Amino acid sequence: MKTKEAIKPATQALPNFIASNLKVLRNRKGWSQSELAEKVNLNRGNIASYESGSAEPSICKLLRISNLLQVHPRDITRRDLSDPNELLLAQLAHDERQTEKNERLAQLRHRAIELTELVQSSRKLFEYKKRNLGTPCKETALFAAQYEQLYEVTQQLLEEHRELLGEVGCQCD
Repeated sequence: MKTKEAIKPATQALPNFIASNLKVLRNRKGWSQSELAEKVNLNRGNIASYESGSAEPSICKLLRISNLLQVHPRDITRRDLSDPNELLLAQLAHDERQTEKNERLAQLRHRAIELTELVQSSRKLFEYKKRNLGTPCKETALFAAQYEQLYEVTQQLLEEHRELLGEVGCQCD
């Protein structure tokens, strides 16, 4: 009969290249630990401890660092970027993801413009019908009031949508 230890599958630790990759990427940019720390709003001691392997950055800090170094966080943690081929693959993958994000953002901005134009066309049609209707019946007046409320809410949503796209766009740059 097998013991519990023999039944358990062997777990293999994944490689972790954070320490070496941070140093490699920082040096490729020509930055000191202090310069990198300043750019990502940390102190030099944080960067030194990450590069020595005595500490690891939190997810948020790793994201800030990876954005600045233009390499995906997964590549910083799992690829040996001291290998020029691995570094090139990581940079190409980052550039491709950035291009996809920028294209998606451009599509969303274009769609926002189309929606705004659609709402404006609807408004013009409403105004035209309202002018040419004469005296509306009670039900028509109720619908018109509801349309006005819907239009105001739609305008607010479109404005918030444009603001959100602006904020997302700033994060992608």
